[in-house]
Amino acid sequence: MSEFHPYSELQLDGKQLNEAELYLNNQYMTTVNPQDTRDPSSIHDLTIVTRARDGTRQTLSLPVTTRRPNDFRPGDILVASDNFGDIYPPGYIGHSAIVVDDRHIIESVTSHPQVRKSPANNFLSVHTQVMHARPKDPEVGEAAAAYAKEFLNAYTTNLNNGESVPEFSFTTQVPLNDPNEAIYCSKLVWLSYYYGANIEFDNNFFLFAPVDLEANLEDDDRFEVLYKHPDFDFKINLKL
Repeated sequence: MSEFHPYSELQLDGKQLNEAELYLNNQYMTTVNPQDTRDPSSIHDLTIVTRARDGTRQTLSLPVTTRRPNDFRPGDILVASDNFGDIYPPGYIGHSAIVVDDRHIIESVTSHPQVRKSPANNFLSVHTQVMHARPKDPEVGEAAAAYAKEFLNAYTTNLNNGESVPEFSFTTQVPLNDPNEAIYCSKLVWLSYYYGANIEFDNNFFLFAPVDLEANLEDDDRFEVLYKHPDFDFKINLKL
């Protein structure tokens, strides 16, 4: 006998289930949110069939909201509208990084070292309000990723040798196309595409912020937005 349980009635230890994360071999796959009221186009069905020793079967039907990208290619761009550690509320400042292979990003951060290679999943475990974009031409992405790797190699070599490296800074005194004197997250992405792939993202203000990346990627037909969290939103425009 099979008993059907609608997801809205699913309980755990007598309490209504709010959210559950699914993992395969310790790798995050997706999130089950029984109370999800978002656009149905972003929600898929997950069916779980359980069988007890006495042969009793139960079928659970759950909505699954995929909230994190899991397919990465060189040159992909990750933009977050929320912030690490809740220093600022979501929608202010944000973060961004460039993907350099199927598992890693290169990013510029405030902590030491200020340019580093990290697992892409680290970015996604810190940030939930994420946008994931990809160049339509794979060679463009490869070229931008290659520049990012060269930048990191030069940065690391100079740092280890006690030589000068660009400091994390939003200074107005250093041009956006200067890779030597100052760096920050979205500038690193800008430089990678400017010098690596001959693509210049539009910017008419001294600071090329993550919000500017979002605007460029959504308007540039050389890129496609693969994923955008429903709550992704910037509250301020630093060009104003």
